[in-house]
Amino acid sequence: MGLCDRDPVPLSTAIKVTPIDSHSYLAKIPPDHCYLETAHGGLLVCIAVKAVQMHFSSTLVSRNHPDTFSIDTFFLRPAEVGEATVVIKDTKPGSNVSTVHFTLLQDSLERVVGYASNMNLESERGISYPTPSPLHPKPPSATLAKLADQSDSNWIGYSVPWHPHSFLKAISPFQFFFPTEPCISSNISDAWIRFARADQRFTTEMLGSIADHWRRMVENYVPHSKWHQDIIPKRIAQANAEGRPTPAYSSVYGYPTLSMHLEIKKKLPSQGSEWLFMRAQSTTIKNGRFDAEILIMDEHMDLVALSHQVAFVTKSMQIADKPRQSKNSRL
Repeated sequence: MGLCDRDPVPLSTAIKVTPIDSHSYLAKIPPDHCYLETAHGGLLVCIAVKAVQMHFSSTLVSRNHPDTFSIDTFFLRPAEVGEATVVIKDTKPGSNVSTVHFTLLQDSLERVVGYASNMNLESERGISYPTPSPLHPKPPSATLAKLADQSDSNWIGYSVPWHPHSFLKAISPFQFFFPTEPCISSNISDAWIRFARADQRFTTEMLGSIADHWRRMVENYVPHSKWHQDIIPKRIAQANAEGRPTPAYSSVYGYPTLSMHLEIKKKLPSQGSEWLFMRAQSTTIKNGRFDAEILIMDEHMDLVALSHQVAFVTKSMQIADKPRQSKNSRL
């Protein structure tokens, strides 16, 4: 089988860890979830969460805190393809909530560090009050059945053709659906997302990856950017009309993330979810630094998770994927 004749490694496989000892866990970062040789930051968050959850199912099993609901991650250095070790320190085992520190290492260098808090979400109790929808302005209405067959006039589907040498191969496992009409606020980026393969579903431990897969709204301020909210749906529609894949990438900027906070508001169903909605919104883009608030919702538009990220805007050389015939159609 040739390189192009296989499917990308599933996200569920890419984030697996195995125990080394009571406080160390081994991960293997596959090239399929990297930009060139650099691991996708969201993948690293998922690996850390998997290690933390395994830690609470073994070393800290007596705490009965199986659910990671709050994660603060700092990206110190890029992680690369290959083996990585996650080392966990039991910072504050508690009766209701426990907090641990994690470090992801490669070649004895700290690549990612952070804290994770666990509890038992099934037994969570306390006051609850209804609050207004955080989505202002509202996104266009969506009918998921129509999204699936590309017939919803409010949204247009986009996927990156899978190829092991594609710069954006890390997003090839997904299908994104962008609004056909621009949002009135340029600092907002909306999308529906699902896996390209029909047999794959999103699970709770994957939310760290999903929280890092959003179209950077900075592009809405870059004249003639191919990722501008006015331009991207037209590019996709033109490519569809011509029967060719949409060119995958062309930008003068890169967006390295310094830190990510992720809070899980509710678990996804045990069988997983086919669809998720994402809104990314920036408050300030200034001096090459910007913030992003990410809301992740299920198919019923119930809030599943939120994330706050701090990122930089850096100059990067333009990298354009050559259009290739894709196996990334819905299978």
